[in-house]
Amino acid sequence: MNYLEDKNRSGEYLRLALSYLVKYDLPANPVNYTVWYEYVSGRNLKLKKAVDLSMKSNHSMDRGCIENFYKKYVTDGDRIVISRLLTKINLMLRDISHHILETEGDLAGHGKNLGELAEKINTAHDFEGIREIVDQMLEETRGLIKSGSRLQSRMSVSTQDLKQLSLELEQSQKEAQTDALTGLANRRGLEKVFELERIRAKQNMVPFSVILMDIDHFKKVNDAYGHLVGDSLLKGIARILTQYLRRNDVAARFGGEEFLVVLPETDIDGASTVAKKIQKALSRKEWKVKESGKRIGAVTVSMGVAKYTMNEPQEALVKRADDALYQAKRSGRNQIVTQADIG
Repeated sequence: MNYLEDKNRSGEYLRLALSYLVKYDLPANPVNYTVWYEYVSGRNLKLKKAVDLSMKSNHSMDRGCIENFYKKYVTDGDRIVISRLLTKINLMLRDISHHILETEGDLAGHGKNLGELAEKINTAHDFEGIREIVDQMLEETRGLIKSGSRLQSRMSVSTQDLKQLSLELEQSQKEAQTDALTGLANRRGLEKVFELERIRAKQNMVPFSVILMDIDHFKKVNDAYGHLVGDSLLKGIARILTQYLRRNDVAARFGGEEFLVVLPETDIDGASTVAKKIQKALSRKEWKVKESGKRIGAVTVSMGVAKYTMNEPQEALVKRADDALYQAKRSGRNQIVTQADIG
């Protein structure tokens, strides 16, 4: 990260950041340091708000928690993917424009349109903006090819190239919204899901519900068997969620060992029934270390269930589910608690 504060202020931020590393017994690696430096400096408002809320709720500020803060609020994977796609688009535009200049005939209109697209590249900052540029490039290229066979034979960029770019864009969008380990939606993907479900709830006047679940004693599994076994456990639970949910339900990895399930057009009772099915499926699963065959023992989850209230923000809904989850943990774990249970 590039920090531009004066030396005195930077030194104070460094001291404060290190004090948090000591407080939460975290190693002084780049991820932990960056999160706490941005937190104490106040430069990253979304990060500060999320960390403050987590500390206020007495959540464990362990390595997994800090890594999640880093991935969600510090790194910018979308920006990297978008930059790569825009570079490729720019090169294609240059190639097309070059052939227009060398080709006889009245192609001035296409040249002007492509010039405007080139200017749009400078202002595109998300996948929707790129999609608009690619669609217009595809339309212009089809028009150019119809305008003359000479151009068609000399252009190295074809409509097929642009179709491939369009497919690459779709894949990049999917990857940006998918958790690499489990294959479930990530937090970015969840934002899209919540947006769609809020619209659906308003149109149909039927609310949706969510289940926030946390693996009980996950840290003990990591400590006893290593992080590879922990990762395998996360993937196994993801498979169970996929197996026991309906086609329109969405499961996401919400944090280190937390999952969130979105259940469209489902009330609290319906969501509780789904939670019990997941709980039962987990109780029947025999967990072993693949390499040695050693039994891990029972793996349980605690779950908090909440129902969407019309027009409320996503954060309010998740907060109720989180409060219910916290109560499930306090009640002995392997429990299902709804928002109604905690008043």
